[in-house]
Amino acid sequence: MISCLQADTCVVSVTSRSLSLLSGTRLLSFQSLTLDEQYALNEIALPSTSIGPHTDVVREGEASDRLLIITKGWACRYMTTRNGGRLLSSLLLPGDVANLDVLLFERLHYGVRTITEATIVALPRKKMSMLAAEHPGIARALARLGFIENAVVSQQALSMGRRSATERIAHMLCELSARLDAESGGESSYAFPLTQEVIGDALGLTAVHVNRTMRTLQADGLITLVNRCITIPDAQRLRQLCGFDPSYLHMALPADAQ
Repeated sequence: MISCLQADTCVVSVTSRSLSLLSGTRLLSFQSLTLDEQYALNEIALPSTSIGPHTDVVREGEASDRLLIITKGWACRYMTTRNGGRLLSSLLLPGDVANLDVLLFERLHYGVRTITEATIVALPRKKMSMLAAEHPGIARALARLGFIENAVVSQQALSMGRRSATERIAHMLCELSARLDAESGGESSYAFPLTQEVIGDALGLTAVHVNRTMRTLQADGLITLVNRCITIPDAQRLRQLCGFDPSYLHMALPADAQ
């Protein structure tokens, strides 16, 4: 099977090479990277590719030889059961690495699919491995990304195993707010392109249950959802509802969000 990045029918457009292809991504956000290491990563980056929504970038179980970074738009990692059930193992936001595992494993146990139209930058695995071997800062940045991903997945497992439906959704909304750096003055607002089905697949809930829970959160004044934009008027109140502690993300947050 051919990945979306290799299939001409999936590609919407290709932009020109730039020294700032990876600007603003999680990979370049760590202080362990020197300026030379940042330039080295940009040098091996392939031209960015724009892909339409609801499109497989890498199919489940497919071989891949490129590290994929989401620079614009939303995507997800997903896995399916034998009878067609789907679980979203991770929501991917602008700046996220989509398939860190490819640095060690040729074939992934999950697929990567866009949720919205997205722009993706690919870095060849062999060149990335060489850079990691030559540059300690790059190796540390990749390791740190892996540890944070593990922490996020662990929180998702805790939600599905022990949190109520209300707590699951509230925790997801708080995490997205933190990862998007969307909070200001105790309030948070950000684009929210997720359908009830996608939320359910990410949290192990039915679409009906998601709908009911979202309505309850809105009725209680904890969130508003208008034109695919979500607003959390009192971020601290929502965090308290679900016990959200942003420390596992290892990201700088506003002082009142600590």
